Amino acid sequence: MEPIIISFTFDTPIETVWKALSEEDQLKKWYFPVENYQFEIGKEFTFYESAETKTYLHKARFLNIIDHKLIEYTWEHPSHSKGTSIVRWELQEDGDKTKVTLTHTGTESFIDAGPAFTKANYEMGWNAIVGTMLRNHLYNIARLEYTIEIDAPPAKVWEKLWGKESYKEWTNPFCAGSYYEGDVKQGNRVHFLTPSGEGMFSDIFYLKEPEITVIKHIGILHDFKELPLDEKSKKWSGCFETYKLTEKEGKTLFKAEVDSLEQYINHMNTTFPLALKELKRISEN
Repeated sequence: MEPIIISFTFDTPIETVWKALSEEDQLKKWYFPVENYQFEIGKEFTFYESAETKTYLHKARFLNIIDHKLIEYTWEHPSHSKGTSIVRWELQEDGDKTKVTLTHTGTESFIDAGPAFTKANYEMGWNAIVGTMLRNHLYNIARLEYTIEIDAPPAKVWEKLWGKESYKEWTNPFCAGSYYEGDVKQGNRVHFLTPSGEGMFSDIFYLKEPEITVIKHIGILHDFKELPLDEKSKKWSGCFETYKLTEKEGKTLFKAEVDSLEQYINHMNTTFPLALKELKRISEN
């Protein structure tokens, strides 16, 4: 099977990118909550996708390190598969910019782990990790989190979250009359709009009803039309907005994770809690 190859160029010096890929405190900010981490050839480290849920244990061992050029390690899922693969990060300096190329070889060895470990899922994941998570860290794009407990099962909350009429209600704190056009299904393009035709066009990056929606924001809408990406929008294009619904004793723990530019943080911190209160109200009624 052909390897997965993901490549992005960032407007960031190579020294900054190298630190993000190699230093434990930085990795924990944007990558995964690494444990037992020593940046030396032959050393092993582990991590879960989430430190809270302890799901999907990963195990890695450094194979090769070339300062400011290359990091290579094994990649295993010991709780799910007997297979092993190799992840390779390569850095190439271009003035004040840095090209990062991620190569993942051997994902076919995880066939015994089931459908969640397909090559397509790895490609989707690495595009998000390199193209959004690393990019956001390098460009100082913050990830904001908001949670609320709703006295209703996830299926009911999901219905209110994405119902065309109920969506207008709970998003009212952002902008009166907000709505969306399109079907909320994985892979679809959706337009999030104000009554005047301003807004954002986005892709449904991942969806599992009624548990999670991952929205990938692409660009700006003006007069109901998608605008081409300019240098300013390219800085944030690909940011994620994620909604997670977890059932607990018949109730729903709702968590929103939102990537935000610094100038919008105060606005989001003011309006998002109000919007979630509205979602709670209409879900519980």
